[in-house]
Amino acid sequence: MTISIPDTLTVDNAGKYIVSIRLWPDGLSFSGYEPSVSGSFFHRETEFDRTISLSAAVKDFFFAHEFLAWPYGRVHVICAFSPYTIIPDAYFLEEKKKEQLDFNLSVPSAACLTDSLKEEKATLAFGVDVEVYEFLSRSLSSPHFTHAMVPLLDFWKKRSRLSRVGRMYAVIERKRMDIACFGAGGDLLFANTFRVGQLNDILYYILYVWKQVGLNPRIDELYLSVEPLLRRRIFEALKIYLSCTQLMEMPAEAYLLGTEVAKAPLDLISLLLCE
Repeated sequence: MTISIPDTLTVDNAGKYIVSIRLWPDGLSFSGYEPSVSGSFFHRETEFDRTISLSAAVKDFFFAHEFLAWPYGRVHVICAFSPYTIIPDAYFLEEKKKEQLDFNLSVPSAACLTDSLKEEKATLAFGVDVEVYEFLSRSLSSPHFTHAMVPLLDFWKKRSRLSRVGRMYAVIERKRMDIACFGAGGDLLFANTFRVGQLNDILYYILYVWKQVGLNPRIDELYLSVEPLLRRRIFEALKIYLSCTQLMEMPAEAYLLGTEVAKAPLDLISLLLCE
């Protein structure tokens, strides 16, 4: 459970770097780049020992990698796969945020953090492990915590504003699928995450949400991000139901960050592009 960093990154120049730590239940990734240096982006990923708790795994990993605590210029912590809910700002109450989050969850969250969806005039509240949050808050230099859906929704919103048809975006990763739907012109219609164990689960949720939201199977568009083999199977199965399905291409401007950007998840790329 070890990772390395580029030789160009040192404790002396760490302040020039923007770094991101992306957490999921079984691992994390560490990424960074120097904004003034084209192509400097790097991405490292590791899996945790599943026999120990997430908080213990995170602590062990930090103690084994002293560079994580260096004084970086900016530090993002992305919580992927954490339970979340979206609350319109008109109904959001800071002192009631955990109650509002737990009301929409089948299992109460350990703790609750929030991040703003400014374009939607809403707040995304998400659950976090208390020990992990407190440890990272102490160990990192002024970290900004966010949920993986926040940069995705921001990025998709900007792309959907330019469209004259409705759009569904779906990202499949580690047996989970994030779905968001936007109307023509960019109005957010739907956002949720589903557990998917097999192809039939994926097809069911895509078509069920498509129908419930009221998207048009002849003209509205599905954009999908998933590994190539599964993508081909999904597109083949959906072609009799939906006319416009296509790969969710990585934005061309992302490649200016560096070649390793191809290894990074879409939410991390979206976060960097939306800064």
